[in-house]
Amino acid sequence: MALPLIFQIISTSAVILGIIFGILNLRNFQAMRKREAAILMLNSFQTNEFIKGLLYVLDLNHNPAKEEIDNLPQDQYLAFYMLLGTWERLGILVYRREIEISMVEDAYSGPILLSWDKLENYVSEIRAAWNRDSAFEWFQWLAERVRERDHKLKPPPAYQLYKNWKP
Repeated sequence: MALPLIFQIISTSAVILGIIFGILNLRNFQAMRKREAAILMLNSFQTNEFIKGLLYVLDLNHNPAKEEIDNLPQDQYLAFYMLLGTWERLGILVYRREIEISMVEDAYSGPILLSWDKLENYVSEIRAAWNRDSAFEWFQWLAERVRERDHKLKPPPAYQLYKNWKP
């Protein structure tokens, strides 16, 4: 075998290995970025305002009218809008594939669906009052996607699905 051919084989092999190494690093970086986004998402929900807003909405036994929400004490009103804003931002992140919808469903499918069920009429009133059909559009989009997937997949609760899990 000629020496130039050996150098060419080594050179080609080095380029191929470099490309493979680059692809593996890129995949690792993307996986790390998704993990960081998921951790950030989960941590962002740990605010007092979000929890207060969620508890307020979950405690509702009816669909409140716009006037009822507008007349809440200021701290409840702000917590309520913190919840709406959080669902809105989460919808955008899922749509742009920054966070996987399965992660959102694992953590918040129940609260998202319950929130939308109780606030759909309120959001409609807001849209009419503001003359803006896009008000809380990503919250609606997220709730509809979660509901579609929930109906299609019919996922059992984690405590049943993973009851045999071992660390």
